[in-house]
Amino acid sequence: MEADENTAIVNLGWFLLDKDWGRYSFILCQLLKFSGFKIVVKLDRYFFYTLAPYKRMLLAEDYVRVRHVKAETDSIKLHCPGGVKKNIKLVFGYQLFKDKIDAFYLPYMLHPRFYQNYADNTDFSGYRNQEKKAGIIFAGNFERKAYTRAILKEDFPGTISRVEVLDHIQANYPNDSRVIYSSAKDHLYTLLDSGTARNSFVISEAKTPLEDWLPFLSKGNFYLCLPGGAMPLSHNAFEAMAVGTIPILQYKDLFYPSLEHLKNCLAYDSYETLDQAIELALSMKEEELQRMKAGVIKYYDTYLATRQVIKRIKTFADSEKENMTIAIPYLNTKRKKPPGF
Repeated sequence: MEADENTAIVNLGWFLLDKDWGRYSFILCQLLKFSGFKIVVKLDRYFFYTLAPYKRMLLAEDYVRVRHVKAETDSIKLHCPGGVKKNIKLVFGYQLFKDKIDAFYLPYMLHPRFYQNYADNTDFSGYRNQEKKAGIIFAGNFERKAYTRAILKEDFPGTISRVEVLDHIQANYPNDSRVIYSSAKDHLYTLLDSGTARNSFVISEAKTPLEDWLPFLSKGNFYLCLPGGAMPLSHNAFEAMAVGTIPILQYKDLFYPSLEHLKNCLAYDSYETLDQAIELALSMKEEELQRMKAGVIKYYDTYLATRQVIKRIKTFADSEKENMTIAIPYLNTKRKKPPGF
């Protein structure tokens, strides 16, 4: 199809359209939309076989949906003012974490729900000024089956899984009054609002309503950013940093550029250094907390913020360059193509 000016023709193929990975399709399209482009996206009949939530989010937008486009698979063709056409090639694979290439490394993102509206992922000032109510927070899915998958350690050797970390804390801090477990939402909210957990480590499996998630994250000085089920990266680390909460994590080198221990994160690589990070977080002086918080916000605003991605896309669109490569290292190229695709 022929496109008007300021149009992005998106052909993502099966790789970014299948099931849960529809989240990346949605975010990519929204980033282009926020950059001022009208979105034309190719969807074939297989897209509609499994309408996961993120696909429904994509379908709810005002994109033009077509069956055929001239853009190659896993690429985006930009139609810019003056009839100028440009190409964006998407490349994937965990090897990109190690083998750095000449490309724009697309940061891992907040959860897709924060990209439905531009303001939802750009204005964090209120959260960043939130009074801190806890020393360390972890909240999330505790499901053992989901977070003990062999693929995590196969692809990222040495990674301590979410379940292993939580089991370790339970076994090694059994009588530590600083570690507080909360299984009910009302108890969790009362605990944080009371201010009695300021020097404590709050671990909760209570389901937090979507509208409460960022305010909740912002109440901790630190957030324990545990791995996802298939890879270390998880949305919660980026959401924590967005609101100015300092991450405690094992995967600082999967950020681009790498996070720095004691500057914008507390990093660990073993159970021993995990324990050290927990003790440091619970005993850190206010001056050091504020210094690290400022470092987290500076890193986020410089490298991860939506505004920076939009700036990069617009700079390319306005430049004399015809081609751009976007690297997405957190997508596993070993996935098998589903039947029928």
